[in-house]
This record gives sequence, C-alpha cells and structure tokens, in this order.
Amino acid sequence: MNTLIAIIIILASILLIVVVMVQNSKGGGLDQSFGVTNELGGAAQSTETIEKVTWYLAAGIASLCLMSVMFLSRSNNASGANVKTAIESGAANTQMPTQIPAQNQGAK
Repeated sequence: MNTLIAIIIILASILLIVVVMVQNSKGGGLDQSFGVTNELGGAAQSTETIEKVTWYLAAGIASLCLMSVMFLSRSNNASGANVKTAIESGAANTQMPTQIPAQNQGAK
C-alpha cells in the first residue's frame, strides 16, 4: 500500500510542477500562450482554474503523505513487536563474561 501511495505522490508532484510552470507570477501565464482559450472561457476563468488545480494538488499531496505515515506506523508496530521480543530473547541467552583471576599481582 505504501508503494502505491508513494507512486501517486510522485505523479501528483510532477503534475504540480507542470501546473506551477504554466502559471505566470503576474497572473498571465496560460493566457499569453493560448489566445483561443481566453475567448472560450475568459481570462479570469482560466487563471482561476489553474489556481484551483494547484491548491487541490497541494492538498492531495499533503493528505497522501499523512496517509502514508499512518500506514507506515501500523506496519512498524506489527513488526516492531517481533523485533523487540527477538532482542529480549537474545539478551536472555547471552552469558556475562567471567572474570579471570589475576595470577601474578604481587610479583614484579
């Protein structure tokens, strides 16, 4: 599921880059390139549509990121319990090293 969400996030990000590149910082990006579109929908309509698409894509990417974190935390909780028990069982099986008595401490 995480892979599917990641692919959708990547595609939405690429689409968001394209939509932002079409826009002009002064509001005339799409209007200058396509004169016929202005006659059909009006200049304000095309700019408003592109702005809405930008906001929807940004909100979609943010919500998909939150969803992926929720799915990731669920899968980590399930596998995290197994890792913890493996560590605890490994620690129970290990022995502490014994101290070797010093043989020649007094002789120099």
